[in-house]
Amino acid sequence: MPDDKAIHQILMDLADAKTWPENFKRNLDQGIDVRREMKEADKKIEGFEKHAKQLMQTLGCTNPKTRSIYQGMADMLINWHTFVDDLD
Repeated sequence: MPDDKAIHQILMDLADAKTWPENFKRNLDQGIDVRREMKEADKKIEGFEKHAKQLMQTLGCTNPKTRSIYQGMADMLINWHTFVDDLD
């Protein structure tokens, strides 16, 4: 069973990653090339998603912490994919 520290950390990581698109948009609006940083962010997001899924699987579907992780992951992924899609 994952400890509360691991759950808290993934929730913090997901919340932080949710803000990345806004920061990238601001930099793009200023003409800053962020392609390399976006590729790194995309890899980190994949890692966060994988870790979140592992934690949720371990916790089980009836655990309230699973719902918190799922919501955090969904919010992060929606923000990220909306941002990436809007670039195309």
